[in-house]
Amino acid sequence: MKTTVFDPLTTPWEVEENNFPVTGTLEEQFLFLLRYVVLSPSTHNTQPWRFSVSGEGIAIYGDYTRRMPVIDPDNRELLMSIGAAIFTLRVAAERFGCDCRVAYNYSGDSERPLAVAGLAPKVSLTHGGDSLASLFPAIRRRHTNRTAFLISRIPESLLRHIRGLDAGGQASLQVSTDGRVNRDVGDLVAAAERMQLADPAFRGDLAEWIRPNRTQRPDGITGAALGMNSVASALGAWTTKTIDLGRFKAANDKNLCVEAPALVVLQSEDSVPHWLETGELLQLLLLTLTREGLHHSYFNMPVQVPDLRVRLRALLGISAWPQILIRVGFSLTEPAVTPRRPVADLMFTRAVP
Repeated sequence: MKTTVFDPLTTPWEVEENNFPVTGTLEEQFLFLLRYVVLSPSTHNTQPWRFSVSGEGIAIYGDYTRRMPVIDPDNRELLMSIGAAIFTLRVAAERFGCDCRVAYNYSGDSERPLAVAGLAPKVSLTHGGDSLASLFPAIRRRHTNRTAFLISRIPESLLRHIRGLDAGGQASLQVSTDGRVNRDVGDLVAAAERMQLADPAFRGDLAEWIRPNRTQRPDGITGAALGMNSVASALGAWTTKTIDLGRFKAANDKNLCVEAPALVVLQSEDSVPHWLETGELLQLLLLTLTREGLHHSYFNMPVQVPDLRVRLRALLGISAWPQILIRVGFSLTEPAVTPRRPVADLMFTRAVP
């Protein structure tokens, strides 16, 4: 029998819905759902999640061994990554005919699941146009695009749809297409970039998750996803850790921010429940953007610097704390994929005393 070699850059993205084990056990079906969940976005592709599966559903744990202590000292982005994974599970469950009811644990305890998704087959598999299942095809197509976007306006009808995504939740989003506001936001992005990259500890934290283009490591961000060729990507981690490129990157990212057709900020209060909910809203937004043919990339730098976060909140006139800042637009460039870990490596096991 031919053995298929797992390639972290291709194998995870080749999952096919037609291979769903219809006649398998519930545990086998739930494990198949996790093949889509692991394609969720996470901060610097750290993939800070673990799972356990039973006949009743899936438990999702935070993997704090994969935290970024300098960039994300409060685990804010780690918990939003978990929230994004929870939402992906909701979408995949809907697609394959499972009712998904999530119970949360807001303690942040690493030995207990942050969420337990109870899964049960539905009587009806009918999906409306606005159902979560309509987002399912976007799971495999969603990638961060760090290239310049086209100077093309986003249709107002689509902007209205995006603005309506936060209805009814504690986390919410705001869309800005105001050139003056976005220019001021770009100034904060540039200031944060210079401050962060001047800090050797920050650069070291970031460099831990930068990979060469032909990596076989199943996590982190490849040089290709950052716009590097193969030669440059081989030195990407060393360059990031050793050289302060803040002035160059600040100028480049400010331009990308200013030229973006729209900026979107996700806001909520600072607590475990709000961060998890913000992560779910983020994935709802990203899958919706992908389904509608839009691209995105992150500009979280001023959110990660406390003083600039205060200024960003005041500039945008929002009522809660900014948690995620992204730019949105159209692109003719297909972004590079990032690696993923196999589901089998993500199963939660308790340490033996």
